[in-house]
Order: sequence, then C-alpha cells, then structure tokens
Amino acid sequence: MKTLLLIDANGLIHRAFHALPALTSPQGEMVNALYGLASILIKIIKEQKPDYLAAAFDRPETTFRKEMFEGYKAHRLPAAKELISQIIKAHELFEKFGIRTFEKAGFEADDVIATLAKKFKKTPDLKIVILTGDLDALQLVEKDKVVVQFLKKGVSETFTYNEKAVVERFSLKPHQLNDYKGLVGDPSDNLPGISGIGPKTASRLLSQYKNLENVFLKINPADSLAKKILPQKEKALFSKKLAVLSDKVPLKINLKTLDYPGLPLEKVVKYFGLLGFQSLIKRIINQPLPNQTLFQTKSPKPAPMDIIETNQILIISDLETALNLKKKLAGNWLKIAFDWHKLLEELKKAKVEVREPLFDLKIAAWLIDSGQENYSLDILYQRFLQKNFQESERGSILKELYFFLNQKLESYGLNYVFREVEMPLIKILLSLEERGVHINQIKLKKLRQKLLLESKSLVQKIYQETGLVFNLNSPKQLSQILYEKLKIQFPKSRKTASGFFSTAEAILNQLKNGYPLVDLILKYREATKIKNTYVEPILKLLGKDGRLHTHFLQTGTSTGRLSSEKPNLQSIPQESVWAKFLRETFEAEKGWHLVSFDYSQLELRLLAELSEDDKLKEVFKQNQDIHQVTASEVLHLPPEQITDSLRRLGKTLNFGIIYGIGAKSFAQAAGLNEAEAKKFIEEYFRHFPKIKIWQEKIKAEVRTFGYIKNLNGRRRWFWDIISTLPRIQSEMERAAINMPIQSLGADILKMSMIKIFKDVQEKKWENKVKMVLSLHDELLFEIKDDMLEIAKLHIKKTMEEIFPLSIPLQIETEQGKNWGEME
Repeated sequence: MKTLLLIDANGLIHRAFHALPALTSPQGEMVNALYGLASILIKIIKEQKPDYLAAAFDRPETTFRKEMFEGYKAHRLPAAKELISQIIKAHELFEKFGIRTFEKAGFEADDVIATLAKKFKKTPDLKIVILTGDLDALQLVEKDKVVVQFLKKGVSETFTYNEKAVVERFSLKPHQLNDYKGLVGDPSDNLPGISGIGPKTASRLLSQYKNLENVFLKINPADSLAKKILPQKEKALFSKKLAVLSDKVPLKINLKTLDYPGLPLEKVVKYFGLLGFQSLIKRIINQPLPNQTLFQTKSPKPAPMDIIETNQILIISDLETALNLKKKLAGNWLKIAFDWHKLLEELKKAKVEVREPLFDLKIAAWLIDSGQENYSLDILYQRFLQKNFQESERGSILKELYFFLNQKLESYGLNYVFREVEMPLIKILLSLEERGVHINQIKLKKLRQKLLLESKSLVQKIYQETGLVFNLNSPKQLSQILYEKLKIQFPKSRKTASGFFSTAEAILNQLKNGYPLVDLILKYREATKIKNTYVEPILKLLGKDGRLHTHFLQTGTSTGRLSSEKPNLQSIPQESVWAKFLRETFEAEKGWHLVSFDYSQLELRLLAELSEDDKLKEVFKQNQDIHQVTASEVLHLPPEQITDSLRRLGKTLNFGIIYGIGAKSFAQAAGLNEAEAKKFIEEYFRHFPKIKIWQEKIKAEVRTFGYIKNLNGRRRWFWDIISTLPRIQSEMERAAINMPIQSLGADILKMSMIKIFKDVQEKKWENKVKMVLSLHDELLFEIKDDMLEIAKLHIKKTMEEIFPLSIPLQIETEQGKNWGEME
C-alpha cells in the first residue's frame, strides 16, 4: 500500500518555534522554527517513506470562520514577528525538500488538508497520513485508511491516531468530535458551546443520541438537562459548524503531481549550509563534518569546543573514571557527569575531594523540561538527540549531551537557576542526608504499639456500629457498606472507575459530623496511615547512629520543589494528635535544640507580588490575618465576627485560588453546595480583582507559548494545553496558574539553603549549626544550645532578605527539644 503524507505546515512551524531556543543563521536571521521543521521532515520522511507528499499553509487573510464569528480565535495573541518571518521562509524550505505546498485565501491549512484527504481517500491501496500538531484534524480519521500522526512534545515525539486510538482516548468516534465541541465548546478556538455542559455529560449525550442534531431532536423536553441545553441550541449548532473542517477548498490537483521520489540531497545540503544547519547535514549524508557547531545563539558565548581545546572540562562517565581523575577533580575544571548526587556519595566514601564547578546533565535536562517522568540517560539521549544509547559510547554520549544541554540552558535563559541554584544545592542535600535527624526509637516503638491497639479498637467499634465484618482497607467493600447497606446519602460522591461510589477522605470528611461511623473510619485510616507510612518505615530505615537519613530528590517535581524518599518526609502530617506524637520522636541531641524556620504565607505573599493586587498587598503590609480578611470580605461580616470555622473557609478559598480552584472543587473542599462556592469565588475576585486579571494573563500565555516562567527564569512546559478536551485544558491552566508561585517559593527556599550553608562555613559554625531537613516552605536546624539565639537571628534575617520583594517575607521560628513540642 502506498502512502500520501499531508503536512500541516503552520502547526509544525508553531510547535518548533516554541519548543526550540532562539537560534540564528550565520546571517543573523532567526531560524529556530526552520531548524525544527527541517528536523521533523527528515525524521518523518525517513520513517514513513511517503510515495506522495503535500504541505498546507494558513493564509494571512480573514478566514470564512472569522467572517461568521468575530470571536473565533480572538483570545490568541498576535504571532511574534520572528515567527512570521520564518513562516514566510518555510515556503522555500519545502521547495528545497521537493514538497508541493497549498494554501487558499479564506481557508485554514486544516481545510486544505481536509479537502486533499477527501479527494484521495477513495484511491485504492492508498493510506493517508496527516502530520500535525493540532488535534482538530482527528475529525478526518477513518479506520486505518486516514490516520493522524500527532506531534506530542517538542519536535521529536509523535503518536499515531487511527479510529481505534481516537475512540480509546476520547470515548467518541472521529465524526463525533465536532458534535462534542458543539456541546462543550473549544477554548483553544474560543468556541462557546453550551454553558454548564461538561465532558462527561457531553459524552453521555452523544453515546445515547449519536450526534448533536439528534440530541435536540430526541431529548425529552421535560428532562432537567433538556431545560438547560434546549435554550442554547443555536449556540451549540453554531459552535459545531465552526469546528467542522471544510473539504470544499477549490484546488486543482491530481495525485501524480504529488509524487515524491525522495529528498533532493544536493539541493537540501546547499540550503542547510546557508542556514548553518551543519548537524542536519550530517544526519542526511551520514558522515562526520569538520565543523560540529550546530548554530549560533542570539547572545554568543565562548563555544563549548573552545573549552575542550584549552583542556578546561572533564567528562566523568562513571565512578572508575572519576577515581582515575581524582587529582583533577580537586582542580578548577568544569566537571561534567550524569547524576552528580549519586557519584558524589560514592566519591565521599572513597575520600575523594570534588571542587566546583559541576555540570549535572540530569538536572540540566530536568530544568529544560521538568514535566517528564523518566530522566534516565538512555531516554534523554533518545529524546534530545534522537539517537540510541550505547553503553560502550557513554563518554562521547555525555559530551554530546553536554553541548546540546548547555546551549539549551543558555537560550532558554536558565543559566542562573542552573548554575546559582541547582548546582550548589547538590552538595548541600548530600550534607543533609549524611547528618540526618535523631529519632527516639523507644518513643517510636511505643507509638507503634499504641497505633496498633488503637487500630484494633477502632475496627471492633466499626464492626459493632455496622453489625458487619468486612475489610476496612477495601474501598470497594467500604463503599458497599456505606452507600448500599447503610443507605448513607451523599449526592456529591461520584462513582470511581471501578463502578463504586468514592470513599475518598475529602468526601468522608463532609459526612463525619452527621454519621459517627464515618468519623470512626477516618480515625482508623489516620492511625493506620501514620503506622504504615511513617512509623514502620522509619524503624526499618534508621541508621546505626540512631538517625534517619532521608534521600532528597532534586529532579522529583515539575515545579522545582524538593521531594524525598526513604521515607517521604515532605508530606509528614502535623495537625492531628497522632502526627504530634510522631513528630515528638524527632529529637535534638543532648545539648542541642531543634529549630524550625517557616516562611509565613509564602505562596500568598508571592501571589500578591505577582498579581500586584493592591488590597492583597496591603493585607500583608499591615500584617493582618489574610484568612480572616478573606472570610470577612466574601461573607460581608466584620472581622470580629469571623469564627474559627469561617476563618477555615477563608483559608480554603485562599489556597484554592493559588491552584486555580473551580466552584466544584471548592464546594467539595469547603462542604458547600456549588452555587454557594461559585458565589464565594466571585466575591473573592470582586475584592481582589487584579488576581483574576493576572490568572487570565497566565492562561493566555500558556495557550500561546506552551510554557510559563517564574521570576528566576525557571520554566515549565504544559504540552497538553493543546488538548481539545476541556477537562485536560482546565487542568493545564490550573497548573500554569500555580507554577510561577510554587516554583518561585521553591527557589527562594533553595537560595536560603545555599546562603545559610555558605555562611555557616565562613563563620566556622559547622560543629554548632546543622541544617537537617528541608520541607516545602520550612527549614529544620539542629543548633547547639550556646549558639541558639545568635544562629536564630542570623538564619531568620537571611531567609527574610534572600529575595527582595515589595511585600516583606516573614519567618516564623519555633524551637524545642523535639519536633512535636516546639514553641
């Protein structure tokens, strides 16, 4: 069977432009999108070996959809001039590749592709593959005859959608996707859809009625859902009409004219040479070239090749190499390795000194794209350089990755956070791990016994209350007992994927006051969680020195926060009685104190700074209780009438806003109905209006660029923001809103750690001041009694002044002989 490959040129160029750093040709022209486009084409032509090829472009003129609806894509920001210039030049690139291009005023590239697909799909023994970065083309999929090869991330990973794959992902057939958009809308194109209809309802309606027209024709008018959707019929049908790709673009073409004999090598090599794409020349002619420089960056720096020639870098491929180079490790060379944390642990055992500067390839890759799950060396080599890893070539692979990642850090503006924050942190985390924190084993074993007895007692009480014996640890059995046998009514509890109503903690918390049984279940869960998640693992993991040495993960989160394992102390509870007992087992050595330094309302202060909301900033400047103020504003009550429970409502709302919370989630968290939750959120934004403006700005940025940066330059990509599913888009938008806040908070804590660690060394306090734990917004120290007040003042001042803001940072300190009894 022959293959016709149809390329969405604009979609690929946009993706390449935003995925790759700002690169320039020898003539100083921006060419990053052209480089990415060329790289994609080389890869796809090699893989697909198409018999026929065509590319489609958008036109700058107004499209028929824009004429129908002025709001179509109206929220999108204008394209950058550097992008527009490359879209124009891309026509020449396709010409050099020998690929015919098509475009038509009034239509989009997707319409051209739809027209070509319709024209040729009836051709016998011909498969049509559509290469795009836009999911709109999925409506064209037909079994295995017409498939979409979707560019997932960056410019290298793709996923092929046939009809089966579309159904598996969306639970809809390709031809139903436009009906779906008619119901729920499409935020990426600004299609309105029907207000109040979500993805699940839309899927259920289409499963029952097959298409949008049938929904309005056959739904029972007396149905409560019908009363919601029937008045919005015209809006829904109009949204669907806008979503449908036109297959009637006037084009004169026959299949023979799209014949593709292969890459015109000589013409492409000459063209690449003019653009400075030396690495792509090497790929297509498959032989080494004398000049290995890939391209010039906008701000030229000394090239990595120059560093090698002056013998200023060391590539450390493994421990054996490091031991052989131990004299040079103590020198001023730039030392490059994959996972310095692990390597330094082994070198410390061998008593080998390693001096900065260091370059960690794993951390560099994580900074460039922090949302990946796997940062193993072989995966990184394949992801970034599209090559297969060979252990025998490990040294040269590390060198190649260094050149690539070093240039990416520079072009992405990540040099500061990499060199000044992440690299110095490696040795500090190793120091924390080595020191550990002292655990009172006698107390911990007693706590284990108490928890065991408490759990057994609670189990018996629950059995007596229900009159049944069942597995309390089975969500399925617990759901059957609560909702089916005991008939507990809770309409907000939704069925899980296994078909049973949820018994999640958030749901049970809303029932506990009315049902003593539910309160017993929550107490049982807490006791067993403390025992199984913390007490038992801590006893197993204690070192011979009686201290707990947790392991910090520097690349474990997408926002830059530290995480830890063996055990995970980042999520150790603190508010319950059992949590207090657990923390009491964390003790200072005799003659020392444990001291906690905790940033007060760090993320809310950063929200005030970033949003520039005058009212929120004033709350902090006046040192008012932000949760009390919020409750007072949204409830229209004077501050003195705000009770503890009402303050908790304000607290839930404040922290929900940081995470872009919606009415449904807030209702569940606060125990409200949805209408009340919606009203509270609206009131919040009425009193803090600039927060809403800032959030909308972040949403627009992530939809346009695909990533968000914080004030330090740290960035996070949100690849799924292009999803056509509103649920996925909403998840990405919420995460994008949180990213510049949480990641900056993480940077501030890390910068504090680095400065304090350096000060302790310079002041020669190493034997009297020990940093032992880092927990989100808090640092825990072990300080000798005779240094307590001096060290406390210095650390507090350092943390408050580390990152100057218009709103002062505040540190709350507590001290005690153990972590549970501090004041």
